[in-house]
Amino acid sequence: MSKQNFFEKYKMFIIGIAGLTIILIANLIFLGNNTATKIAFYQIPENTQKHIEAELLSITEGKVKFHTLNSSKPLSEKEAHKYHMIITYNSRTAINIGPEPVPDNAIKYLPTKIQLSTYQDGKNYALPFLLDHYELALYTTYKTQLGLSDISDFESFKDYLEKIKEAADFPLIAIGSDDNELIGFVSAMAQSIYGVNEYFDICQEFNKAQARGDEIPYRIRVVLDEIKELENLGLLHKNWLNANIKDVIFLMEQHQLGAFVTYLSTQRQIPYVLIKYYNSYLFPQHNSTAFGVIAPEIVALKMESDKNVDLIFEKLISNQVQTNLSKKTMLAPTAAIAESSDIQSDNVRYWCAAANGGPVPDFQKASFIGPDRLHEYADKIREYLK
Repeated sequence: MSKQNFFEKYKMFIIGIAGLTIILIANLIFLGNNTATKIAFYQIPENTQKHIEAELLSITEGKVKFHTLNSSKPLSEKEAHKYHMIITYNSRTAINIGPEPVPDNAIKYLPTKIQLSTYQDGKNYALPFLLDHYELALYTTYKTQLGLSDISDFESFKDYLEKIKEAADFPLIAIGSDDNELIGFVSAMAQSIYGVNEYFDICQEFNKAQARGDEIPYRIRVVLDEIKELENLGLLHKNWLNANIKDVIFLMEQHQLGAFVTYLSTQRQIPYVLIKYYNSYLFPQHNSTAFGVIAPEIVALKMESDKNVDLIFEKLISNQVQTNLSKKTMLAPTAAIAESSDIQSDNVRYWCAAANGGPVPDFQKASFIGPDRLHEYADKIREYLK
């Protein structure tokens, strides 16, 4: 029998077998997707997300499926409930998407102030497991040479900068060209001036103003005027609004910089040979009795029941996973006794645990602001500061 005749004779049988094979593969894929725990990331930096994914794969032995959500638009409750877990920053968005309560056996390992940062209506709606931080870094060489005391509040900080002008060409710089860094600086100044309770009211003003395209609210203008004063006094670099992290590194290399303010995550881009001569400090307060720490929290949200989800929550806060995540991301752990990557991240956890307002988000993360609108409003702030 020729090959052609053989195929014609068994044509329908071969087609039937091929069809059954395709259906079987499709069912296996479908079952695999439905048995895997679906975890979505929202607005988490790519490199940080990769490190978290690696830990989650280890915890679940690979029984997870990852998704990266569109960070340029608000996350709806309907969209969020397509997944078993959402990993994002603590914000109003995290509350609004309707997560289930965090298991008690996970949250209890956090310091009280960090626990309270996600406590609302009698439950913890999220599990904070990593901390970033907007902080001050001082060049220790100049501090030692001039015999300067530690900073106790914002007035002593200004006095410190005045004295450091004897040695440093530029007492202080911030990174004004980056929208997130600019908003971080304004947020830290606002919390410092007004205290943690009024700060959250200002966050809402900020959100409403940018959403409507309004002018800058009065209380935020007060903050910006304080920043202007630092520049007018020669304490803040006059071109800080155009500065980026490379400019900071250059001034450090030239031994021209007395201090800088930035996020811990941004600071990690600075070579160790330079940063080892700088000590990090809590952003100085304007004598406020109730203050918080601008420390964006990466949190896990339980959206749907799944046997792996509770295990993930329990393991995320374990000493081993917390240590691994801190060392890989160079952010601060949240668990009370987990090992941090270094003294810098350990300090962040301590400050968040000790501050009576605990960790609080910056303006951008306090309530959702899309990248385009954020940029428009950041430019409005830059124009005011010029």
